[in-house]
Amino acid sequence: MPRAALFALLLSVAAPAIAADPAPCPAPADLGATPYAGWTATDGDATAVAVGTPVTLPLADGAASRSLTIATAGRYGVAAGSKVWIDLVANGATQTSIEHGHGPQCSGIRKIVWFDLTPGTYELALSKGEAASVRVLVVRAP
Repeated sequence: MPRAALFALLLSVAAPAIAADPAPCPAPADLGATPYAGWTATDGDATAVAVGTPVTLPLADGAASRSLTIATAGRYGVAAGSKVWIDLVANGATQTSIEHGHGPQCSGIRKIVWFDLTPGTYELALSKGEAASVRVLVVRAP
């Protein structure tokens, strides 16, 4: 086999396939019948985070922190619109997440982290963000 043909064959086998960009969304997702219905609402007060009310938080060096009060025990999800690490802290202890995933396709929700929470006040601690701000929404599981 000629050297040039062998080189071309090696490149085609050794080079990883480049994934195509996902297709653009034809329309925003309809979140009306989901726990994320509040995602499309107007932002609330960014000094604290409240269940069901979205807020856009500025990130300083990729981080932000706000208080979150939970009135009723249950499973709660923290949804974020951009890449960020999500932790909940109570009494100095980081709470263990029980599940994580992505938001509905075309919703604008990039990530959701779920926690089983008891009534009390928590610190929502965001870190490792790559944008100047992040939109978050805390929801109770249905």
